[in-house]
Amino acid sequence: MSLIRFNILALTIGVCLSAMTPQASLLMKSFHQFSQSPYSDQLKELVQIKLETGGQVDEVLKLIQELLDSLKQDQVDDDIAHSRQMAVFDLNISELEEDLSRLNTDLANANILIQTLAEQLIILRETIITYEKQLAILNEQEQFIRNARAADVKAYNRRVEQANKVINALTLIIEKLSRAVDQQTSEQDRQTILTQIHAECHEQFGPNHPITILIKLTTRFDVPTVQRILEKLEQIRDGANKSLNEDIAAEEVASKNFDTSMDEIETLRKRLSTDLENLNQQFNDKFNQQKIVLAQKEQLLIDIPITEELLQLTKEQQEQYHQAYLSRQTQRQSEIEVVQKAYNLVFDHVDSVKKSEDLTAKLSS
Repeated sequence: MSLIRFNILALTIGVCLSAMTPQASLLMKSFHQFSQSPYSDQLKELVQIKLETGGQVDEVLKLIQELLDSLKQDQVDDDIAHSRQMAVFDLNISELEEDLSRLNTDLANANILIQTLAEQLIILRETIITYEKQLAILNEQEQFIRNARAADVKAYNRRVEQANKVINALTLIIEKLSRAVDQQTSEQDRQTILTQIHAECHEQFGPNHPITILIKLTTRFDVPTVQRILEKLEQIRDGANKSLNEDIAAEEVASKNFDTSMDEIETLRKRLSTDLENLNQQFNDKFNQQKIVLAQKEQLLIDIPITEELLQLTKEQQEQYHQAYLSRQTQRQSEIEVVQKAYNLVFDHVDSVKKSEDLTAKLSS
């Protein structure tokens, strides 16, 4: 309302009043048909001053449209602010209700704990037994891992020994076989070397080993075929070297993993031992624990009424804020209806005058 009065005062200061046109006078008569209310009276006064200061009816229509848009925008802004504030209230109420529920639950739990404190000794004792079992299981797991590691190392050493044996034997065989296929070697010497190599393979790997069988075939083929067999043996040796290197690398990883597992087991053992020591201390301190629970209950009996009072106060503030919003909404809707009615009246007046002027122009022509 104060903005309208300010606009009226601004329009009247320093403005020389002029007589209204007949159209304006007719429009003002239509405004007098409005229902009486402070807002409608102020609106009439604003329109009258606008017309008396030389304003045209079209300008009055524009002024009323701006006022109507402003009122609607005010309502939109108020709706948004109301929605946000109500959301804040709802969040605060929800948090307080959760706090109150938690406090009541804690109080109930405290009462149960106070009444059944003797049972806590049983619970603590069961927990202590559990920790002792966990320590025993941990020790068994450690021993199992150590035994498995020892077996893996033993197997690894056997594999390395066997691989080196095969590689060394292949290297020697390849060296002799290379001499056998040398162009300067006579056929008799070649056969002697091949027979010797076959005997060594038979002794080294056994009669049914693939290498022994492959070497035995060399005595039946020509030099080019033997050379291909030689290349195959080199591939076998290279593959054995590669496998050995991979096995060595895998062993290094396994060794690191074993060390890591041992460190983790030791860390867990220390933590379990510390926890077990603390549990034993708690078992002996049940009386002190009872004092702590009683102190917690006393604090809960203080916190619960405060939280209840704060929750009720927040709900009342929310209701007061909402009622104030509804009051503003009702008042603003009433003002919008008044301004909308005024807009329709002026619009109809402008439309009627325009039609009358068009009819007069047609008759004159």
